[in-house]
Amino acid sequence: MDNSTLHPIFEHLLTRRAAVLGGAAAIATLQSRAFAQATPEPANPDAVRGGTLRLGVQGDPVELDPGLVLLDAAGLVIEFVYESLVHEGPDLKPEPRLATHWEISEDGLTYTFHLRDGVTFHNGRSLIAADVKYTIDRIMNPDTASPWIGDTASIASVDAPDDATVVLNLNRPDASILSALTRRGFGVVPQEEVEVNGDLRQMMVGTGPFRFVEFIPNSHLTLTRNENYWLEGRPYLDGLEVMVIPDDTARITALVSGTLDMIEATPARSYETVDADEALTRIGGDSTNLRWIVFNQRREPWDRVEVRQAIARGIVRQQIIDAAVLGHGQPLVGVYPARFWAGWPDPAPEGDIEAAKADLAALELPSDLKPGILSWAEYDFLLNTSIVVQEQLKQMGIESEIEAEENATYLERHFGGDYDIAVMGAGGYRDPNDFIFQSFSTDGSTNAAGYSNPKMDELLLAAIAESDIEKRRELYLEIQALQIEELPWLMLYTSANYTSMNAKVQGFEHYLSGSFDSIREIWISE
Repeated sequence: MDNSTLHPIFEHLLTRRAAVLGGAAAIATLQSRAFAQATPEPANPDAVRGGTLRLGVQGDPVELDPGLVLLDAAGLVIEFVYESLVHEGPDLKPEPRLATHWEISEDGLTYTFHLRDGVTFHNGRSLIAADVKYTIDRIMNPDTASPWIGDTASIASVDAPDDATVVLNLNRPDASILSALTRRGFGVVPQEEVEVNGDLRQMMVGTGPFRFVEFIPNSHLTLTRNENYWLEGRPYLDGLEVMVIPDDTARITALVSGTLDMIEATPARSYETVDADEALTRIGGDSTNLRWIVFNQRREPWDRVEVRQAIARGIVRQQIIDAAVLGHGQPLVGVYPARFWAGWPDPAPEGDIEAAKADLAALELPSDLKPGILSWAEYDFLLNTSIVVQEQLKQMGIESEIEAEENATYLERHFGGDYDIAVMGAGGYRDPNDFIFQSFSTDGSTNAAGYSNPKMDELLLAAIAESDIEKRRELYLEIQALQIEELPWLMLYTSANYTSMNAKVQGFEHYLSGSFDSIREIWISE
């Protein structure tokens, strides 16, 4: 296949090779396990109780309400305090959490969850099914303005027939619903706390292993052990001090000096520093991190698919990877990497800037065109991505200006449509539906591009309704073929994710999604 143009990729859809990377078998295992009663792991007899873990994070959480947050920085701390019916495991498969087991009706329209005994909120009240119903109903209510509302599109209603049973009634079969329920937005909240406080943006009351103490924006979040946590013997730590340190160098320096015990998202340029220090260790590898470009199709000339295609033709992904993550990444053209069961199997084009320049010249763009590139001030790898994209656009004949914003402003502008071109990054998908349904569907809650195509809407609905894994994979490949052709997102790369820590920190487990769920198993050796 000729990689100099994107069009043959779309035409090649029906004839390309099969690329099932063990996906069908993995998902079949997932479904058979999902119904089983969960047996929690016993406490580690070697673990030492006590101590406060000082965790350095890159971004400020901004707000702490699970039903309202979208930032990865907030998602990290949400799972220290809140829990959902189900949670994803290290390999992305849904596992029981507040629900011990569940049944799915033969028609796929009714999911019945059975709650775990002995779970209490941090305010001392026992968890009941009405809390789960309230949490999901709150997300479904348009007045809440939850970014997770799209994940509830297939839910017709939620029932709590008794204190220990939750029933989801679907309006259509949805093969992604269990995956959706693992997302941080579905952390169960107590209704009375929301009603008293209006929301939970600046305080936290959940059922998780740690309780809220204090949040100082752009500074720190303090948590203490939940002494009444349902999982026997956990957590081992007395508490957590989550320190906001946006500067990569400062964060690494704090780890090396012992001011911090652990940092998330280790910058690629610091790998050698960590590896050379016998007092430190680095754990991680493959991740669900994705980086991409969004064109605002509500504005000219980005509403013209031929303009988007011309720019895509000129993007040299390896240059971006080398600059942003020092080569520790893989180019993407479809949304998902080939290693994922629904990933795009073909390699990304190498990029041809001269051909793109000729294509753009033929399109006769306005002579005064100078788009802004909306980017993140707090994430060096995304800012560096933007800088290389800016330079490549210049070589294609398009001058641009980088508009680096703090997290809250970036999100407000991005999802408010106040931009020309945006560089975006996220991670944490469990199911192929997780990112793309709400971003590619016409009325999707995170459709920041303003993209609309009835064919895409039809494919997205078909994919979540399909229960056969192989057929579902084919639908997601067709969706990605259309994405490559029409570019609601111009995919750039996926990168590795490493967490670095003092060697005394024990019990950490790397999750593909970037989850810190193992926080309840972490302990500090003497």
